[in-house]
Amino acid sequence: MTAWQFVDEPIVVQARFDAQGQVRPVAFVWRSRTRYITEWGRQWVEETGADAPRRCFLVQTASGDTFELQLELKTLRWWLHRACLQPQGLQV
Repeated sequence: MTAWQFVDEPIVVQARFDAQGQVRPVAFVWRSRTRYITEWGRQWVEETGADAPRRCFLVQTASGDTFELQLELKTLRWWLHRACLQPQGLQV
């Protein structure tokens, strides 16, 4: 069983905007590794106080890892808030 890890690290995100102007992250760099998003889950806005709301995105990569990305709406800075990483399997 995997568990969520709270990370709260700044990240670099490649994102696209749809015709309605909504942002959709497609890839991000975390700890020197580019991760490509293959599945998108729910989105919501989280109030963090001090007039700095964040748009939150649940996403999944091809390896099955799940991440919560956050876009700080005031500064347009991206954060990796949480990560749920799959076990890497047995080492031989």
